[in-house]
Amino acid sequence: MKLCRCPICHSDLTLEALVEDDAGRELLKTITEMTAGCGRPAVAYLGLFKPPKSSLSNGRALRILQSLLELYPCSNVLAKALADTVEQVRRNRRENGKFEPLSNHNYLKKVYESVKPQFAVVRTEENNKVLSGEEAQERVKSDNRTANIQYIDRLVRLRGEGECVNLHGFADWKQWQQEKENVRTNS
Repeated sequence: MKLCRCPICHSDLTLEALVEDDAGRELLKTITEMTAGCGRPAVAYLGLFKPPKSSLSNGRALRILQSLLELYPCSNVLAKALADTVEQVRRNRRENGKFEPLSNHNYLKKVYESVKPQFAVVRTEENNKVLSGEEAQERVKSDNRTANIQYIDRLVRLRGEGECVNLHGFADWKQWQQEKENVRTNS
């Protein structure tokens, strides 16, 4: 059964070929079961391990992904760290002209540690108190705005700002970007 045509090499992808290889089947299963939006950034991250003149075998890709999941659970932190790692490595490759494949997760570990504070949650007594109706609505509104900003920020990094203009929450993200820029210029 023909599924689709590869947008890069224009070869046909069949369902039989996809599930025939045990490692390919397990790789596909692992990626689709990743939660917290980690699947797409993980696929891009696997691309950083591809040798310059050949393909990355499904078996090796599966081992890389399994070792990644042994290090870190699927979370918003991991999704952001993977996206940032891919973005930074690709930028470095463009600027330096060197296309050496990654051989381990050391760079991701550094990025993960730098991203982790952005997702830290501070628990206080104020967070645990019972809120009135208006306070609860305001808290929900604030939480939704934060979630929108994080979601759009991740999408902008993956797809580009032009692809996200019509999405719900883009206005919140744009306002947040302007607030960040104002803080930078005033500092």
